[in-house]
Amino acid sequence: MFASLVLLTLLPVVFAQSWQQYLAGLVQTLNTDGLSTLASASAVLNNSNNGQQVAQALSTGNWTLFAPNNQAFSSSPINLTSNPTSVLDLLSYHVVSGNFTAQTSPYPKITLGRTLLNDSSLVWLEGNESQVLAWSNGSAGLFVLNNGTTVPVVNKTTYQNIQVLVIDSVLQIPQNLSDTLANSTYDVTSVAGGLSSINIPTTNSTLLDVLNNAHGITIFAPNNTAIASASCIGGLLPNTTALIALFGNHIINGTTVYSPGFTNGNNYTSASGEPFAFRTNSSGVYVSSAGSNWARIMRSDVLTSNGVVHVIDSVLLDTKVNVSAAVSAYQSATSVVASTTIETGPVGVTPTTSAGH
Repeated sequence: MFASLVLLTLLPVVFAQSWQQYLAGLVQTLNTDGLSTLASASAVLNNSNNGQQVAQALSTGNWTLFAPNNQAFSSSPINLTSNPTSVLDLLSYHVVSGNFTAQTSPYPKITLGRTLLNDSSLVWLEGNESQVLAWSNGSAGLFVLNNGTTVPVVNKTTYQNIQVLVIDSVLQIPQNLSDTLANSTYDVTSVAGGLSSINIPTTNSTLLDVLNNAHGITIFAPNNTAIASASCIGGLLPNTTALIALFGNHIINGTTVYSPGFTNGNNYTSASGEPFAFRTNSSGVYVSSAGSNWARIMRSDVLTSNGVVHVIDSVLLDTKVNVSAAVSAYQSATSVVASTTIETGPVGVTPTTSAGH
């Protein structure tokens, strides 16, 4: 009843069809496809005003539901009846606006869609944007990239305006930046240590503290091997200003740039005020800061609660600072008003929107 009532509550009331009929049809579809746990959990949402708002949002347009199967829920520590808000947040992160998974490119390219998750306690993206979900297409078909793992789509069905993609794991909502960098799967724990060791002058905060509290952040994070082999960092250790400049040239402040944005023609400025450049060849995608060395992007689109991390294979050797350019870029990014639309196509690729977010 979870997805049923949820999606039902969440789903459209069609002209000659009552809400009860719509719900019954959704429940039947979910149960027929072996999603009884998902179907049975949605009753909790009936007690939530926010759940009703989600239902209203889903009443028009096309949607994609990444639907965990029964085995996924039985293997998950999540209690679907413990807290209506938690259930709503979980469900919202499994629902993507639009139906465009057929446009998914083969891995390593990644497609991202905007979900319904916009709980301000869990999502700190710029412009009050909702959180995104990332997936790709492998030799065995579609799979979701989630918390350092790949979650395959094992089946698919439809219910009226919803494409239902069955997955074998419950998706985890992106964590904060500190917890993400501390995840050994991503091989960037040295960056976490470095950022937490740099104290910002005149404050009691570390650079990691500042980044944790940013709304919209993009970090090109050198992997552990890159940090260990970067002799320049040891030479800069006594110089906090230079270290901040160096790490600042790995960061875009106020803007979340997912991998499709590397080649969309946009220009990006680092938190230290230096221009980023990107290039692509047969071996992958590379990034550079102001003409410094090129670093290969080893893993893209590691999602966090307030932005995204892209893992790179070397430190960008740029300690230059352009304060006016940094301030201008940040002001431009933060001047964007809260979004009143939600993308119905791939994030960063197709500027298709529909009202009501």
